[in-house]
Amino acid sequence: MKPLPCHTLSHMYMRLHFCLILSALALFTDSSRLAAQSSLWVAPENSVAYVLQEGEVVQYDFRQGTKSVLRQYLWVAVDSFPTLSDDDALIRLGPPYVFTSEDTTLFTFAGSGVVFGMGSGPSKLPIRLDNTFYSGYNFDCFRAVYDRTLYSYGGSGFWSRSPALIYFDTDLKEWERIVPEGVLPEDFAMLWSVEKAPGVYITSSFPDPDVAPNTTQHEVFQINLANGTSEFQGYFSLALDDSPHEYNFIGHIGSRFLIEADKRLYVGDVLENEMRQVQGMIAGTGSFNGFEGVIISGKNVALIYSASTMSNPSVRIRILSLDELWAQSVDSGQPIYVTRSKFLYTKYTTEFLVVLLAVLFLITFLVRYNLAQPGIERQFVQSLNAPERRLLRFLILLPSGQTATIRDIDAMLDTADKSWENQRKIRSKSIQVINSKSEQMMGYLELIQRIPHPDDKRERTYQINPEHKTSATTMLRYI
Repeated sequence: MKPLPCHTLSHMYMRLHFCLILSALALFTDSSRLAAQSSLWVAPENSVAYVLQEGEVVQYDFRQGTKSVLRQYLWVAVDSFPTLSDDDALIRLGPPYVFTSEDTTLFTFAGSGVVFGMGSGPSKLPIRLDNTFYSGYNFDCFRAVYDRTLYSYGGSGFWSRSPALIYFDTDLKEWERIVPEGVLPEDFAMLWSVEKAPGVYITSSFPDPDVAPNTTQHEVFQINLANGTSEFQGYFSLALDDSPHEYNFIGHIGSRFLIEADKRLYVGDVLENEMRQVQGMIAGTGSFNGFEGVIISGKNVALIYSASTMSNPSVRIRILSLDELWAQSVDSGQPIYVTRSKFLYTKYTTEFLVVLLAVLFLITFLVRYNLAQPGIERQFVQSLNAPERRLLRFLILLPSGQTATIRDIDAMLDTADKSWENQRKIRSKSIQVINSKSEQMMGYLELIQRIPHPDDKRERTYQINPEHKTSATTMLRYI
């Protein structure tokens, strides 16, 4: 199996009342019996989710609107359900997030606001709950259910990370943005997440390659949905070295979670900050549809093995609780995460003093720079309109040596629906305004450079003037 790589985590708050979902859709179970979320599972492929129903592995294909059951070694279609409307046909559903509790199941999808709930009755068919349209800005986001409310935070899309904390409003059937009371990470995409306590999640983020191209460490945060705050915990222990790794987050039940790392299956306990390795699973397996993988459903974990022989092709499904899986696993010798001090000491033992001096020097430089020009940069950014700020941020975040095309500029300025002549005028005026104001207010000559395309000298490309690249990066705090 290849469960969802949830790499490449954005904002959570207010309340999705499952009771309201059920009252709005009479086909649902009695809302008085509806329990809070007990587990989360990230499905391994786009638009297709798997759940356990009465000991069977059931497949829901949300693109085709079909329900299939795994029989021996074949998927057998047993029912169908309405899925996306004709108006939504172009929506590209990402991998589903599957929330299961004692009484219901919720399906949401990476990169979109689509939400399905499980209907009642013997057929157990999904019912669409939202009226949203495709957004595409929050792939790899963190999603959670807290106090009967579905939250989404972070994610990526359209050349940027999203800082948005949103919740699903069951009355409007839309996602609504909220402002957290505290501070949440500004750049966050989920690697894994697990519930430490009601409304409190331990999560791990991916470094942004545009901001930190040489960074491989995954930062671990504690996020409190009750008050919208976060607290840095340390670094994910399996990513402490600089070598490349492959991580696939599978899901969690309560305070324990499952993750595949470098073809090994691990189960972690955030209360104990302990990680154990599951023996005999994952390594060398094929795709999920090759019948080797893991499913989390309710309070149980299903391990799916190929049991095929030449004369009897079949699969073996082993269902057990996460506590049982934990007990049968072996100590990995590693915690889930290490503190910043231990990380620095472990990774830079021989270079610790050099690193410390470099950090102190950097802090001193930044403090002096900020004392010299704190108000000017802020005033400059605030003097720009929203499209101009979006264009400036996009160009600043471009890696050194990379340039933006005319099409990139037009996308940032949101001029795709305008005529070629209007696009040219808006593009020229926006760049002129940014360059003029940056020169007047900060003394930056030609902040945005216009240079020939390397492959076509007739076409022009754009970049931040290399002379101002380092200084311009500090503006990101105000954009």
